[in-house]
This record gives sequence, C-alpha cells and structure tokens, in this order.
Amino acid sequence: MRIFVISDTHVPERAKGLPEKFLSLLKPDDFIFHAGDFTTLDTLKKLEKKAKTIAVHGNMDDPEIKKSLPEKRVEVIAGRKIGLIHGFGGPLGIPKRVYQEFNEKPDVILFGHSHNPYHKKIDGTLLFNPGSLSGNLFSWKKSYGILKIEQDKIWGEIIYI
Repeated sequence: MRIFVISDTHVPERAKGLPEKFLSLLKPDDFIFHAGDFTTLDTLKKLEKKAKTIAVHGNMDDPEIKKSLPEKRVEVIAGRKIGLIHGFGGPLGIPKRVYQEFNEKPDVILFGHSHNPYHKKIDGTLLFNPGSLSGNLFSWKKSYGILKIEQDKIWGEIIYI
C-alpha cells in the first residue's frame, strides 16, 4: 500500500497552488495524509476531490480549517496505527516533541511544521516529516513523502520535485 504524505502547502500565501507534478500522481483510491498548514480551506477541498484525504490543522491554518480538522489524530490503515500531527515550537527538537504527544505510540508519526524532511525511528516508532510541498521558507526544494506498508514492514521515502 502506498500513502502520499504532505505538509506545509501554504496556498495561496506562500505558493500559488499545489504542484501539478504532484497532483497528476493522485488516483481516487490513493490516501493523502496532510500534516497541516494548508492555510485555506480551498486546498483541503481540492485534495479531497483527488484522493482520500486525512488531515490535521496546523498553526498557520485559518479558523475555518481549525474548526473542521483536529490538532492530532490516529488512523488505522492496513492494520498499522498512523499518528498525524502538525508540530509546534522551534525547529530543533520537533521529532521528540511530537513523539511525546502520543501516549499509545503508533507505528508511525507523520508531522510537519519545520518544512524539513525527517525520517528516523524512536523506540520502534517511525517519525516521518515529508518537508514542504510548496518548498517555502526553511526548505529550498519542494518535497512530499510516500509511506509504504507491507505485512511486516513500514517505511517512508522522501521525493523532491
């Protein structure tokens, strides 16, 4: 199973739109996990038309998004628990902070906020940040992640566009 992982799209404040190179990959049966900072509801709606979208709100999202999406959540996909949270605070120490937000540790914690890709395990939990799909602020390249789940294995890959 393949899951697209994105975060920090910041449309339209920091990017004109979602990259067509990314959108063209999506199929209706695909999953997208968005770790927050859409900025406006239009981006969420556009993604929901393309694929099954599971999301949380981020610190830069407008009140409409914050009302409709949780701050964090855990979903079970293909028998694996996937935690989703935006992140908070300064860029240093984000992985440890988001890890501590989940009492029952999921198999994977997807997060954003720093705009920098991250892919490491802490005590058996994969922490995975896809970077920023709009490639703004602290990242110089647009990126997204692919989370792959097989029966006995789960891993992520960062893709730069």
